[in-house]
Amino acid sequence: MAKSFEQELVREGDYITIRLPADWSGAEDRTAQVIVDEVCVIVPESIANATGELLVLRLLESMISAGIISADDVQKAIEHIV
Repeated sequence: MAKSFEQELVREGDYITIRLPADWSGAEDRTAQVIVDEVCVIVPESIANATGELLVLRLLESMISAGIISADDVQKAIEHIV
């Protein structure tokens, strides 16, 4: 199940620190792929090297579970892409 929480961004020199919950399942990997643009996506190494389909489906599933987007929004976006 996805968790949604608000977190303060801490600026330290050239970097911004984002604190993640210690019980995050991705922390078991000890490394993660960080993708930063207008949004920041942190992907555990165990699925960063998986097929793109798995990564996209888990990302969308998590965003829907957290209430960030609705399933209808995903459907509309896919229709625009296709």
